[in-house]
Amino acid sequence: ATVLSTLPGLPMYGHGQVEGLREKYGMEFRKPKWDEMPDDGLISGHDWKIFPILHRRYLFADVENFLLFDFYRSDGGVDENVFAYSNMHADERGLVIYHNRFADTSGWIKASAAYLDKNSGKLQQKSLAEGLRLSENGYVIFRDYVTHLEYIRSCAELREKGMYLELHAYQHHVFMDWRFVDGKQWHDIYVALNGAGAESVQARFDEMFGDREEGIGKKE
Repeated sequence: ATVLSTLPGLPMYGHGQVEGLREKYGMEFRKPKWDEMPDDGLISGHDWKIFPILHRRYLFADVENFLLFDFYRSDGGVDENVFAYSNMHADERGLVIYHNRFADTSGWIKASAAYLDKNSGKLQQKSLAEGLRLSENGYVIFRDYVTHLEYIRSCAELREKGMYLELHAYQHHVFMDWRFVDGKQWHDIYVALNGAGAESVQARFDEMFGDREEGIGKKE
C-alpha cells in the first residue's frame, strides 16, 4: 500500500482492501454477498501510515522529477530487493524506501538508475543530493511518515556518501517534510542523535539549548 500510494500515476485500491475484507466483486454488484466485519487493526494501520501519505499525493503523482535509485550493499553489489525512489513538487521532497524480502539488509543510496534525458537523448544519472536538491552545507531534517520519527543528516555527507540504511524484513520508509538548518548547535544535535530518530528534532534542540530562535534555522 505504501508503494502503491507513492508511485507516479493513479493509485487504485480494490473494494475492501483498506477494511481487510476477503470478498472481491466488481462494480456491477449492488452489494456484497458476504457479511464481513472490517478489520479495525488494518484500518488503524492505514490511518497511521497510508492516509497521511495519500493527502500528499501531489508530491508523488508526476514523473518529471521521479528518480529510481540502486541500493548498494557493503560488498558493492546492488540489492535488487530494495526499491528506492524520490520525487519532488516545487520545493517539497519525498524519498521512499521499501525492502521486499523476508531478510535483513544494509547499504547505501547514492546514484540513481540511468534515465533518458529528453533534451539530449542520452542516458544520465543523478546523485541523491541532486535529485532532492539538497543544500551543499549544513544539515537537513526530515520526517518518516511510517514511524513518525524525525532524523537529521549532514548535507555534506549525503552528497559525498549518500544515505546509509539498515532494513529489516519488509521494512519501509517514506521521508518527507525536508527542511534545512545550519550552525554549531545543530552540529551538536547531529552528533548527539548519532543517526537515531526523535519524535521532534526541534524539541531535542530546545532541551539542549533552550533557544528556539536559532533552532528555527533556515527553511525552504
